Amino acid sequence: MRTLGVRAHDFGRFTAQRLAEVVTSAGFSCVQLAPAKAIEGIASIAEITPAHIDEIKRAFDAAALSVTVLGCYIEPAEPIKEKRLSNVKTFCDNLAYGAQLGVTCVGTETTRLAFDATEAEREERYALVKDSVLRMVEAAEKTGVTIGIEPVADHTINTPALTRRLLDEVKSDKLKLIFDPANLLLPHTVDRQQEIFNEMCRLNGDNVAVMHIKNIAVTDGAKSWCNLGRGVIEYAPLFAWLNGEKPFIPLLLDEVRPPSHGEDLARLRQLAGM
Repeated sequence: MRTLGVRAHDFGRFTAQRLAEVVTSAGFSCVQLAPAKAIEGIASIAEITPAHIDEIKRAFDAAALSVTVLGCYIEPAEPIKEKRLSNVKTFCDNLAYGAQLGVTCVGTETTRLAFDATEAEREERYALVKDSVLRMVEAAEKTGVTIGIEPVADHTINTPALTRRLLDEVKSDKLKLIFDPANLLLPHTVDRQQEIFNEMCRLNGDNVAVMHIKNIAVTDGAKSWCNLGRGVIEYAPLFAWLNGEKPFIPLLLDEVRPPSHGEDLARLRQLAGM
């Protein structure tokens, strides 16, 4: 059965027990959890301990709230090697914590890079991402937890085609994708959204493990969040694909505003046919 969830820290920062209560009372059954952003007493992703994970697991199990994605957003294209390898170690530690928590996916983006970067600059950063992901995959294959890479239009992995290249060159069933349609768009590419989404589904659909769902407005050449039914993204064609080809993957509302989360959840249920 498909699960509908939310980024846990969109509701604030609480103890694990209180966070589980707040999220479930809002109508969600799963979360993307970034412990350093959502759990009191955890200052950074590098400071998470097995004891923290055990506390979270007990609290969430008691509330029947599952963690779909453990958010560990590092900089895999960090140009300073020592910093990048430290980031990779943190991510690998979180793969082990994910296994302890019973999570199937630990997620990250791929480091901000201007959309108009030169081809040489992108190739250089791509090589760093690939090296990082290969190291992460080695750990993922040992823990049994998958890596969820999220392409973003102004990050290193920024297009469906480059996403496909990474998948092909890494060649691991432990490398999957988090697909956030809004994040694949720039203000000037919104009018090409169906072309971009269709390419993402065609090239990478089999590897999409989780969907992030939100909507955006574009004002004065800049993107901003808006409620799911009120923005420029036309979700009906994408949900036709989702409901037909990926009927069981989790759908996570992203960047909700708690006072209006009910509106977004109702629209998400409508789109998902639930």
